[in-house]
Amino acid sequence: MRIKRMLWACMALLLIAGGLTTAHAQQTAWKPEGNVEFIVGAGAGGENDRIARAIQHVLVKEKLVESMTVLNRPGAAQTIAINYLAQRRGDAHEIGLASGSFINAIARNGSQLHKQVTPLIKLFDAYQGYFTALDSSIKDMADVRDRLKSDPSSLSFAFPVGLGTPLHVSVVNVGRAAGAPWQKLVTVVFNSGSDVAAQVAGHHVDVGLTSIGSPYPMIQAGKLRMLGIASPERLPGELANIPTVREQGMDVVTANSYTVLVPNDLKPEQIEFWSKALDKVLQAEDFQKDLALNFWVPRPIRYPETVKWMQDDYDENRAVLKELGMLE
Repeated sequence: MRIKRMLWACMALLLIAGGLTTAHAQQTAWKPEGNVEFIVGAGAGGENDRIARAIQHVLVKEKLVESMTVLNRPGAAQTIAINYLAQRRGDAHEIGLASGSFINAIARNGSQLHKQVTPLIKLFDAYQGYFTALDSSIKDMADVRDRLKSDPSSLSFAFPVGLGTPLHVSVVNVGRAAGAPWQKLVTVVFNSGSDVAAQVAGHHVDVGLTSIGSPYPMIQAGKLRMLGIASPERLPGELANIPTVREQGMDVVTANSYTVLVPNDLKPEQIEFWSKALDKVLQAEDFQKDLALNFWVPRPIRYPETVKWMQDDYDENRAVLKELGMLE
């Protein structure tokens, strides 16, 4: 009888210990409570904003967060927004979005702002496309190369954001492939990809370069022609019949990469939560539809590998800007 009582006592202790372990696990599993702010360094309606709202939609729909507010803080090539995020050290109720334009901007002035935030996941690449008016005499990128070879100033190129950006560098690299000095290339900067598409369709500039979603409605409407996509290989679906720039004899790949950031000094369980949540976003059917609709190509890189990836991107931008004489 005594042995039986001891066995029951041991079993009771095991059950209590198991319960404590379960309770401890439940206490350490972290999830945001209340509202989360998603900081975006661009105005409403642009590509950055559309990406943030696509992510917000999945996070709320799947009940990964209780609520989320997209906070648009445009200006200074996204540095205003990322500065705001960096000041929220240790606050896991704040996340942010950065595109390649942010890295390019801080590389130009030597800022180390990318080290003041944590790059959690690089989601996807938005490859850029070269296009012209439908009735233009330019039919493909070989025509662009031949015209530049004959006269480097014979064509005007339009793109959004600014000089020294990855889009500008892309045009420079096309010029190099044709033997045209970058200083002689004619480049025009507009505020947005939609502005570029409108200017090309109106014959105010010869060739446009933006993310594919901006000119695509006018391509479908028969006002613009896509000359080539600056991707490593052909894109699937509706774009499968459009050759890459590389296929046409110029080894030029141009992508705008989008990365979700969090403030520094988050706890491991908070990093783990956001990492898993964003993986679920990538896998969600709604987000997959957004990827296809906007021609975004998922190429995820996850923390901590993202830290090296972002630093490499920063260093490459510094090297190119130095060569172009555009370091501040």
